[in-house]
Amino acid sequence: MIIRKPYFYIFVITLYSSLFYSSSVTSLNPKSMDDLKHWKKGSVKIQVDGNEGLELKVLIAGSNKERRQGLMHIEFMEEDQGMLFIFKPARKVSMWMRNTPLTLDMIFIDRDGKIINIAKNTTPYSTKGISSGGPISWVLEVNGGLSERINIKTGDLVSLKPIEDLDGE
Repeated sequence: MIIRKPYFYIFVITLYSSLFYSSSVTSLNPKSMDDLKHWKKGSVKIQVDGNEGLELKVLIAGSNKERRQGLMHIEFMEEDQGMLFIFKPARKVSMWMRNTPLTLDMIFIDRDGKIINIAKNTTPYSTKGISSGGPISWVLEVNGGLSERINIKTGDLVSLKPIEDLDGE
């Protein structure tokens, strides 16, 4: 009986470790925007050619941890969704697509809400840096090709709807 006791403890430790590891991996590798439901939510409006253009629901990546996570491992995003990265103070940034299976358009926005650069149809999983091209306050990531489909271009304006103004969110 004494000989079996260490095997029992090894079994229990192995079982506990595998359960803990699998749940932590799932939380570290979200597959959809819904897996990030604890993130702050907002809404951005892009004025295209002086018109109202498009309104998107966004998750806000405001902390260093959230900016590092970004859209990594996200496999699907609705057309009216995006992620807004906030940088305070404004600065020149470089983004990448590491562990990101989606093709994205990265829209770089200055502190006045003006689009200064767009990286269209980025390459999934690439570790190549994508530069903002100048000091920015926001980066809006949307599905690849969206900026082309609705004619978003440099000089267009983007505004953030305050979080507390959102309907029930």
